[in-house]
Amino acid sequence: MFDPTAFDNLKTVIEGAIYDLDLDGTIVVTDRRDWIDLAHFSRTYHITFRMRECEETSASCTVTLEMSLEQIAQELLQKATDAGCVLTITFFMPIGPSESVCPLIEETLRGIWGENRIIQQTLRRDYKSNNYHNEIRVQFGRLIREENVDDLLEMVPYMLQSLQELQFVDRM
Repeated sequence: MFDPTAFDNLKTVIEGAIYDLDLDGTIVVTDRRDWIDLAHFSRTYHITFRMRECEETSASCTVTLEMSLEQIAQELLQKATDAGCVLTITFFMPIGPSESVCPLIEETLRGIWGENRIIQQTLRRDYKSNNYHNEIRVQFGRLIREENVDDLLEMVPYMLQSLQELQFVDRM
């Protein structure tokens, strides 16, 4: 019989929580990818969504869950009882011609996610345009394990709050 890995269990929990919000009309899931990389023997899951009331060019959120060969092997060989995954929350949003809004974005997200989170912003700009596209990563600096399922579920409202507040940051 199939014994799911920590990755499978965590993926099922986050996917269910996000699709519940899609079903109740709060968000729109815009993309989902579930990869098995046979060259590196790793697993990666992405699910992307945005607030339903927002236009398609506004902020979106991608939840990424990854499990490496080392973690998979330790779990399958029962060498570790604390196998886990790397969780990254990434927000994508357009910003105006000035990058001066970036400190405000970081301050906003630190207020939601806490001071201990790793927040990294990457700006991209088409050389013909004055507008930027900002990729904002929130990382946790540790593995997420099955015993963190409740924490994972508690992060979903933080994702929604982040999307709502990021909509208004560039207008300030």
